[in-house]
Amino acid sequence: MISTNAKATHGLQEILSKFDDADLHILTTTVTQGLLKNKIKSRQEAINAILQYSPDAQSILKRKIVTKEILFSYLHEQNVPVQLPLKKTDLIEKIAEYWKLEKSLQFLTYSDSDQSSNFSSNSSKEKNDSELLIVSNDSSEVNTVEKNGTQESNVEELANQFVKWFYSMVNEKEDISEHFYPDAKCKITWFDQGIETTKNVENNPKDIDEVLRYLKLQNDMYFNPNFSKKAIQGRMDPHGLVMVLVCGTLHSKDNCIGVFEQVFALARDPFCDNNWKIKNTELNLRIKIVNALPSLSDSELTNNVLCRLAK
Repeated sequence: MISTNAKATHGLQEILSKFDDADLHILTTTVTQGLLKNKIKSRQEAINAILQYSPDAQSILKRKIVTKEILFSYLHEQNVPVQLPLKKTDLIEKIAEYWKLEKSLQFLTYSDSDQSSNFSSNSSKEKNDSELLIVSNDSSEVNTVEKNGTQESNVEELANQFVKWFYSMVNEKEDISEHFYPDAKCKITWFDQGIETTKNVENNPKDIDEVLRYLKLQNDMYFNPNFSKKAIQGRMDPHGLVMVLVCGTLHSKDNCIGVFEQVFALARDPFCDNNWKIKNTELNLRIKIVNALPSLSDSELTNNVLCRLAK
């Protein structure tokens, strides 16, 4: 069960009760990754599963399926005063205040229908040689955090936060096209029983999103990054791009079906509030028996990038 207060738990139950059966089923399947298929027998069981397997209250409110209309309707019923117009993120903050939830640091805001999410709006920004600025959920509040004193540690932290964000978006079938540059390049290679299939997409973020979405849906696949030093690394290349390297396991239903490795090149976009966007990415997916957690050194793709950046 998510860790929250009684008021928030009751409020979440009220909000989820506003869903029709179809939307409640979709959200339950997404949150539980389909692992409770055919085991949910009632609406209350579905609501309980969503509460049990969601990391926190805000993660539920940020789901695309939780619309502005539902959130506003809840606030109206609770007689919570709001000033219109409001974005979805404003409604979430208002509900969090009403429930007296602690503000949690977020790497980014999830996208919704009226506002594109900002990859770096809540990411680390340099203030001076000894501090980093991290913006909290409240856009008017800035928290100062001491850094380790090295650029490398900052890039590593950026890499870890990016990986958490990116694969949560992919696994939840969110639209990620807005987080790519218009001229972004994406190369995906699928290895299965000795057969290698490659797909290249250039200059079309929508197509990149659709290819990744189709690949995931067609194979009922879930990306599970390996969150260890050997499996996630960040590097700054000579041109100022941040290179993010990651590997992990692939899952379908209850089975581990293989491994993946992916490399991203990130660059700040001066025309989008200096936010980080994906300049290019390369993804390898290998369908195989997995006997051990993968590491970056296992992959020719990631190992070559690390060697090149080490020169």
